[in-house]
Formats: sequence, structure tokens, C-alpha cells
Amino acid sequence: MFCRTCPDDFGDRLLQALAVDHQVLGAQQGSDGVCRIAPLHRWGDLSRENLPLLPAKKVVLPPQETLWTLEGEDYHPPETPGPLALLGVFSCDLFALDYLDRAFAEDSLYRSRRQPLFLVGTPCLPGEGCFCPTSSAPPPFDLFVDHNRVWAGSTRGRELLEVFGGVLGTAEEAEPPKPSQEERPFPPAASLARLHRESAADPLWFETARRCLSCGACSAVCPTCACFDVVDTVAGGKVHRRRQWDNCFFTSHALVAGGHNFRPTRKERLRFRFEHKFLGFGPLRGVVSCVGCGRCGRNCPVDIDISKVLQALVEREGL
Repeated sequence: MFCRTCPDDFGDRLLQALAVDHQVLGAQQGSDGVCRIAPLHRWGDLSRENLPLLPAKKVVLPPQETLWTLEGEDYHPPETPGPLALLGVFSCDLFALDYLDRAFAEDSLYRSRRQPLFLVGTPCLPGEGCFCPTSSAPPPFDLFVDHNRVWAGSTRGRELLEVFGGVLGTAEEAEPPKPSQEERPFPPAASLARLHRESAADPLWFETARRCLSCGACSAVCPTCACFDVVDTVAGGKVHRRRQWDNCFFTSHALVAGGHNFRPTRKERLRFRFEHKFLGFGPLRGVVSCVGCGRCGRNCPVDIDISKVLQALVEREGL
């Protein structure tokens, strides 16, 4: 991969170039102390230290969106979203988008948001309780900006750099900087599967579930949690079908017709979340979807961190 040197004001130049035909967003620290993704007008306003409370998934998979509307006998698809540019994305959230890209590869509405999304990555500073998953390849991005160097990771990224012409230095071969936080490898998939299967009676599950409030905060802020429900509403002579975020910690998540619930207890819901994060489902079975951002632990009101649950199980079960 090649990088080029860039001037000190490159970030603002890039923002202005993207704003011509994109709505530009970035994570910014609010006056209320919450970091959130919002319209960005100055490169210097990007949060350098904190991740946004809600990750980039809210851009490509909004908390609620219309799938179709029925009026009379006519079905109407949702409006096509305009192109967005998301700047200042840290590596963990870039890896999370890569996971969502694979999970929603055949979802046309997801693709209509994701394909025109221009991603600009930036280095992070280690946060409380975060770590980096081991990866042999850099995360996906269109551009990655680190101080006075910029990398292009896609064709449209390289094409955009051409706009800046002589202000950029000569291309040199170099890899994007690795995250500064420690890398924490996960046990092999087969070992994780055995750990999950053989630890069903481990008291740790009961102890952790007893503290869990089933509030769902961990799933809401997780950059790869993407369960959704489908809801129909009737208003003004129209039927609207929407999908909205669901949560595997809610008692209704596994409730089916007839009143049967596949996971009626918090312990079962906790183990289900563990399975989803570390073992995966369907075509992504064996793919760990935890990217180490640490949001779940920081936002849990009773300090439950699923990665620490994994560590404790590994130590107790002797993996």
C-alpha cells in the first residue's frame, strides 16, 4: 500500500472536497460530554480520543427505517439515501463495518447506504477497556489520514487524491499505522465452541446473569450487533413496513407464536450473546465479531464486559 505526505491543512481540504457531493459526518464531543456522530464542518472538531457512543452502524443500519410502503395496491420502496462521508473512523469501527458488510452482503437496503459511504480512517488513542483484535490486514477504508500522511485504500480514494495534485508528496510504499492499543488474540474457533458447549453449567454464567439488568445497552452500542425486528403500522390509509433494532437481552427477542420463548432466562440470553459475538452464525460461523472497542463494558450499568467473561471462562475451564 502506498502513502503520500500531505500539508497540515489537508483534513479541512479533504472535508471541503467531500462536501461538494456528500453529507459529511464525523464523531464529535458534545457539550453534554457525549461523543456522537454528527454533521462535521471542521476537521479539528473530530474527536481524537473518544469513540462515538453509537458506532458507524447507525449510519448504514439506522435504528429504524422503512422497508416499503403500501398505498392502495401500490408498493413504494424507501427513498434512496444520498451519499455520505464519514470521517475520523477508528480502526475498530472500520473492522466492524467490514463484518457488517459480510453479514448484510445480500441486503439491498444496507448496500444502498454502504456503497456510497466514503470512509476516512484516523489513528485512535487507547481507551478504557479496549483492545485490538489480531488482524493480518488493515481495515477497509477509502482514505486513512495520520498527521501528515494519507493512504488510499480504494479506487475512489485514489481518484479523490488526484484532486489535490501538487500539494501531496510522492507516493511511497508504507503500511497504515497499526492501532496503538494492545492486540488480544482470541482462542481458535473450535476451542471457543468447545468452551461454550462445556461451560453451560459453569457458575460464572449464573453469577453474571444475576447482575445483568437486561437493559440491552451493550447490544445497542456494539458496532457489530445487528439484530432487528420487522414491524407493520397502518396510518393515513398506508401500510408501512419498518425494521428496527432489536436486542437479544430483551425477553421478547426469542418469543414466538404460541407464547414459547427459546431463551426465557437471562443466563440463556447471556450465553446467546456470547455465542453470537465469539462463534457467529450461518455463513459467518467461526468469525469473531467482537472488535475490541470496549463500548459494552463502559456502558454497562453493572460493569459486565463480555470479553472479560470470556477471559474468566478460559482461565476457569483451562482452555
